[in-house]
Amino acid sequence: MKKYWQLLLGTALFALTLGWGSAPVVAPAKAKATMKMVTYGQLTNKNPHRLAAVREAARQAILQTTKSKSKRVPAVYQVKLPTHMTKKAGLAEKGLQMPLLKNSFKLSHVTVPYSALTGKIANRYLPKANRTQKINANKMVALTFDDGPDKTLTPRLLKTLKKAHVHATFFEVGQSVKRYPQIARAVLAGGNELANHSWNHPNFGSIGTKKTAQQVLRTNQAIYQATKTLPQYVRPPYGSITAAEGRKLQQPIIRWSVDSRDWAYLNSKKDIKEVMKDTRGGDIILMHDVHKQSVAAVPTIIKRLKAKGYKLVTVSELLNNQALPGLQYFGAHDSRVVGK
Repeated sequence: MKKYWQLLLGTALFALTLGWGSAPVVAPAKAKATMKMVTYGQLTNKNPHRLAAVREAARQAILQTTKSKSKRVPAVYQVKLPTHMTKKAGLAEKGLQMPLLKNSFKLSHVTVPYSALTGKIANRYLPKANRTQKINANKMVALTFDDGPDKTLTPRLLKTLKKAHVHATFFEVGQSVKRYPQIARAVLAGGNELANHSWNHPNFGSIGTKKTAQQVLRTNQAIYQATKTLPQYVRPPYGSITAAEGRKLQQPIIRWSVDSRDWAYLNSKKDIKEVMKDTRGGDIILMHDVHKQSVAAVPTIIKRLKAKGYKLVTVSELLNNQALPGLQYFGAHDSRVVGK
């Protein structure tokens, strides 16, 4: 009997040694990862145009984070975003965490996805998947279409692009986007880009900076209402824009290097001849998706450009995602300060 109790006591002591019957042993919690803080000067190599692009991406992130409706688009342009290179932001797991001053969206900070910052901040601060890579723009051209969406012709053109496995950039007029929002959505759904071409096609150079800004903002709002996305680019009607307007607008300005003059010819054969005569690698081609002759010319233009070895891409692809506010782009090899 004595041996039994000795055995029982020994087992109990052994169990206590292993922690049986006691509170479970909890592994120490891992230390919370420290977010790396960097200045906007470091992020942008002290380039004010790049910092303007970061602000542009932040506006989209604010609207998406708060799931805002289109009526809040004007308010996002009132949020005070960084203009000083010495201010800091954090490199978080999911994006750039930007502190915000007091604002109507009631956000203390916003996290801008790294995918929205490709070409805007230095590659070394981006995950490898979001870094820009070297491209050969001499083997690329960008088809662009102005003045839509058109109820009949734009869907027809989208079918042509899809069949040819080609993507293009559409510079749309705000009042038409409001009238045909489903077509604006179809443009994006097809893998194409959708950009701002004013509200009702006035000459920016003759209406003044204030009215120009209103035209762009109103169209941004219409495009956001239709697609839940702010357009990245602006193309001024007639290519007319002043230096003051370029400073006021907070988006890259996209011009062109090849004018098909389809609006003047209204003749498919002449459209084709004009485009093929002038197009070189790195060019941005201007056409319109509101003329049936222009849309009818596109299949042949695509076929002949491909036969010359060109890849047809969006403006973003042609510019390697590096277009910046305050600058205007005529092609892959021609960028200038707006107004020059």
